[in-house]
Amino acid sequence: MEAVAVIAVISVVLLIVGFKPITLAMLAAGLIALGIAAMALFFVYFSIRMLLARSQQAEFSRIAKSPYNRFNVAYYKIGGKEYPNVFPQEGVLVKKLYKSSSTYKVLLDRRGKYVFDRFSITTCIAGLIFCLLILPAAVFLMLRLL
Repeated sequence: MEAVAVIAVISVVLLIVGFKPITLAMLAAGLIALGIAAMALFFVYFSIRMLLARSQQAEFSRIAKSPYNRFNVAYYKIGGKEYPNVFPQEGVLVKKLYKSSSTYKVLLDRRGKYVFDRFSITTCIAGLIFCLLILPAAVFLMLRLL
């Protein structure tokens, strides 16, 4: 909510200073395009990591806080060692999606830091496709405003 207030105040100040509304719209479209490009790079990086990972059979262990960020992630056991999932847990239907003592096929990162489960694989693929489809539209909008 504070972000909306800050954007509104900055927009009003820029209008008072003499910026035209079309210039503000072009700046907004440019910021949106930069945000989508950053998301696309994020998903490209993790898609490459996923392609380089090894397929393993893993047993779901638990859901706990990730050692790499502040979110809860699913942990999987592979060969007696626990590995966290690369993305946070799915928040909906946790009991149905993550069944303890169930065996799943996961992709183990070559560095051995984390795994890609079926939900993170879907997230990478869907996010990459979405970003690659929507980025040209954002750039087109920005160029159209010129």
